[in-house]
Amino acid sequence: MVLSLASCEQPQSVQPRQTDIVDAVFASGQVISEQEYLVTANTEGYLQTSFVEAGVQVSAATPLFKISNGVQVQNLTNAEANYKDALARAQPSAPERVQLDLQVEQAQAQLALDQKNFNRYQRLLKSGAVSQLDFEKAELQYENALRNVRIQQQALDDLIGSRKLALQNAESQWKIQQENNADYFLSSAIDGQVLEVYKKAGELVRRGEAVAKIGGGTQLIKLFVAEEDINEIALNQEVIFNLNTNKEATYEAVVYKIYPSFNEQEQSFEVEALVKNIPKQLFHNSQLQANIVIGKRADAWVIPKQYLLQGDSELLKNGSRQAIQTGLRTGQWVEIIAGLNPQTELIMPEAL
Repeated sequence: MVLSLASCEQPQSVQPRQTDIVDAVFASGQVISEQEYLVTANTEGYLQTSFVEAGVQVSAATPLFKISNGVQVQNLTNAEANYKDALARAQPSAPERVQLDLQVEQAQAQLALDQKNFNRYQRLLKSGAVSQLDFEKAELQYENALRNVRIQQQALDDLIGSRKLALQNAESQWKIQQENNADYFLSSAIDGQVLEVYKKAGELVRRGEAVAKIGGGTQLIKLFVAEEDINEIALNQEVIFNLNTNKEATYEAVVYKIYPSFNEQEQSFEVEALVKNIPKQLFHNSQLQANIVIGKRADAWVIPKQYLLQGDSELLKNGSRQAIQTGLRTGQWVEIIAGLNPQTELIMPEAL
């Protein structure tokens, strides 16, 4: 990449010239979003309704699609009915609960009466007013009443416990069916844009199958860098790129992520860059050509690259060979740091 170009035809002899040069690594790539994910189905069924289409903006939790759920609706209805029935049975006003409450009250009332009678017979026995047999009958009746209260109370406690457990199980099943039913409604997990929709209404959707792609966050460009160039890439380097959708315009970005692993499918390393001047029309997955700037020099003294000999030396017009010190190298130019002056005339090697 050269900011100031010479004429297309090189003369047989040249002199160093002063210009701005830029050394860059070429990379192809595409436009991506910072956050991208596939909306996948957690269940199987036919796509019944699409609430969105490609290109629309959505917020997190926005409903996107509905999968047919006739059987699941029935399961949910049954689970809800079972829960409401269990809830009603667990109430203090439930008939069985009322009956056992009444039986406990009656047993407690009988116990109070028998205990009072037993206490009276106990006092009378001491004065000889009642026989031992009458006292033992009163004692036995009191013990039976006490046992009956315990039995009735245990029956009540068992009923309350079983009703509570049944209510918990019914509520758990209802929640499970609610969650299962929610699987038939696909919503967005992020704020973003619907990039692609893969299914149409009426098509079969299988568990784990992608229905759409959502993208959100900052616009990025993903660049594919050749193996021989990756060591030249560093964070915060400037990127100049052109979109295939608008090759006349030039845009800028900055390298912000370098992936450490080689992409075998692309046969290159991946680099991501933040777009600085985002175009009004930036289409997702648009292909692009980019140059990652790895060095630049203003007002550098340069010579055409084809005039450079092996070992970093030059042929002077008088036929002698001059060692030089070079700097940046581009596809066309070599920077001369030392060894030549602006008036030195050079010739190409094959010119002798």
